[in-house]
Amino acid sequence: MYQFVIIAISSYILGSIFTLKNGCRKYTIEFAKGLLVPLVSGFYVHSGLSYLMASVGVLAAQSRPAFSKNNGYTGEIVSLGIVFFMSPVFGMALALMFFVIKKITGNYDQAVFVSSLMIPVMAFKIFSSDSYIIISLIIFANLVIQFWPLFLSKRIKSAVLYDMAVGIGVLGFLILLYFNKYVYRGFGAQTDIIRHGPEQIKYVALTFDDGPDPLYTPKILDILKEKNVPATFFLIGKNAEAYPEIAKRIVAEGHSIGNHTYSHKSLIPLSAKNTYKEIKNAEAAIEEATGIRPTLFRPPRGVYSGYARKLLKEERYTLVLWDVSTEDWAELAPKKIVANVINRVKPGSIILLHDSGDLLTFRGGNRNSTVKALPEIIDKLRDEGYEFLTVDQMIFISELMETEEYSLEDYLGPIPAQ
Repeated sequence: MYQFVIIAISSYILGSIFTLKNGCRKYTIEFAKGLLVPLVSGFYVHSGLSYLMASVGVLAAQSRPAFSKNNGYTGEIVSLGIVFFMSPVFGMALALMFFVIKKITGNYDQAVFVSSLMIPVMAFKIFSSDSYIIISLIIFANLVIQFWPLFLSKRIKSAVLYDMAVGIGVLGFLILLYFNKYVYRGFGAQTDIIRHGPEQIKYVALTFDDGPDPLYTPKILDILKEKNVPATFFLIGKNAEAYPEIAKRIVAEGHSIGNHTYSHKSLIPLSAKNTYKEIKNAEAAIEEATGIRPTLFRPPRGVYSGYARKLLKEERYTLVLWDVSTEDWAELAPKKIVANVINRVKPGSIILLHDSGDLLTFRGGNRNSTVKALPEIIDKLRDEGYEFLTVDQMIFISELMETEEYSLEDYLGPIPAQ
C-alpha cells in the first residue's frame, strides 16, 4: 500500500508548485496539473487506485499549497484536467456546457455550478471503473460546495474544506489500520475463524473472491487445470445466478466453493434481517447453480459483525479469512502481485486473490494482472517446495492433527519438507 501513499504525497507536492497569480498561463498550468499528474502516476503503478490517489493529492493542493502562497482557488480548472484525463470526450462536453452557460448568464460561478451537475450523471453512464466514478463524485462534491449559489455571497474558505478533508482522511487511515489488525490477526482467541492452516507442513490454499466472472474465471480455471492445482472460490450469489454454467464448472473441476454474500454488501452496517438475507440468499443461489450447499463463508472485505458471526455458527458455516493478500484488487502489475505472495507466504497460508470485483462493486474490475500472475505464483511456490490444497482440505488436516487416530501421510501422501 505504500506505493499509493507515495503517489498521494507526490501528487500533492506537484499540485503545490508552479502556482501563478492569475492569467491564461495560470489556468494552463493548473489544467496541465489535472491532466498530467494522474497520467504520470500510472507509469509508477498502473491502477485505478493510483489514479484516485493522484487526483485527490493534486486537488488537495488547490486548497493549501505546500510551497507557495495560495493565489486563488482554481480547483475547477484542475478538475477539468482530471476529467480530460479520464475521458477527453467527457471533458470536451463539460467545457462546452460551461461556455454555453457562461455565454447565457454572463456569470462564471453559475456556469461552473450548473456544469458540475452534469458530472455524476455522465460518470455513471460512461465509466465502468469504480475509481473513475469515485474521482468524478469527489470532483462533483468539491465544485458544488465551492460554487453552490447559496454560498456565493460568502464563499466557503478553501482552507476550511482542506482541514475537514485532512481530518476525515486521518480518521479513515486510523480505521483502515484498525481493520487491517482486525482482519489479519483479530483480537483474542478466535477458534471459529480460519486465517491460515497448519504451519507444520508446506501446503497453501489459493482462494478467489467475487466470482464467477464470464471473462476472468474461465481463464483462471484453465490455468488451474493445466497446473493441476485445486483452489477455493468464494462466490457472490448474484454472480452465481448470472453465470451458473461457470459456477458448475468450478465444482466439476474439483475446486471448493464458499459463500461470499449475495451482493457483496459489508456486514458491519447491515441489520440482522439484511445480514440474514445476504448470507441465506447467496446460499440458495449458489446451491441452485452448483447443486452444493456451501459451508465456507468469507465476508466482503474481511469485515464481519457479531450477529453475522453468531448466525454463521448456527448455520454451520466456517468463517474463512486469509493471511496473505496479493492486493490484486488494486489492479497492481503482475510482478507485484507475485512478489506480494512470495514475500509473505509461509506454510499453511491462505492466499487471497480475486476473479472479479472492483474497488467497491462486485463486478467490473480488471483482473488481467491476476490472470497473468497466477501461473508464476504457482510455479514459484512449487519451486519453494509448496503444494496446494483447498480450504476445506486444510480444515480437515487441522482436525486430523488434533487427534492421533490418523496419519497425515495416509490422507496426503508424503509430506513436503519445510
